[in-house]
Amino acid sequence: MSFLESLKPDDVVLFAGTHADDETLIGPLLAYCADHCREVVVSCMTRGESGHNLTREDLTHTLSQVREMEFRASVGAFGGLPIMLDYVNGTSRAHPGGLAVLDPDPQAQARWRAAVSQTPDEICARWTNQTGDPVVALLALLRHKRPSIVITLDLEGGYTGHVEHVATARATVEAVRAYNADREPKAVLYCACDWTDASKDGEHILTSDLNRLGGKDYVALAEECRAFYESQFGVRSGGGGGSYVTKRAPEALLLRVDAG
Repeated sequence: MSFLESLKPDDVVLFAGTHADDETLIGPLLAYCADHCREVVVSCMTRGESGHNLTREDLTHTLSQVREMEFRASVGAFGGLPIMLDYVNGTSRAHPGGLAVLDPDPQAQARWRAAVSQTPDEICARWTNQTGDPVVALLALLRHKRPSIVITLDLEGGYTGHVEHVATARATVEAVRAYNADREPKAVLYCACDWTDASKDGEHILTSDLNRLGGKDYVALAEECRAFYESQFGVRSGGGGGSYVTKRAPEALLLRVDAG
């Protein structure tokens, strides 16, 4: 049975991401699930302190506050429930006092490269020292929301090559296995992979099928949701100061993972 065929009206779907905007990688699919399931929960491991701010300077908010506002607006726009955890993104807070200063792109890219120099194990150890074991935090969330389906990003490359994605994915697998140890029926776990990666033997879900089955343009809806992330992707059309770049995803690639 395919993923879409297995969806039920009483399902709770939980997407476990690392940064505000990760859910946009499979935005059309999550929006479809929000229309056809009881609830879609989107968890975000970090507050994005080491991200960039490409759009406008805001000295009244920290970058993490800006990103949390974007996250809540974006996820809420497709009917999801946004939940942000309190782990630190990257190797530093990046900005003076954490404020959302305007960020030159080369500087932001340098921070990104510094962050990915760590291994997933090193990141999980850092998170544990800073905030507590991420597996424990995710397990508490799973037991609270009781999802029947959990989706995280690729265990090997994190979908985009970001090592923090891999760290979150590994922690999610551990948490789901612990969650399933005393649960029937067990939650089904998937990893979302880069749909262009021919080495991944998973299920391809076409957005054209989502549109046909749901009677709605889920690509357009997902792009509207992604447009809230101006700090990360640029200003929406008409906003000045740059041009917003959309990222159409013609399909999602889900790989089912043994979760006990």
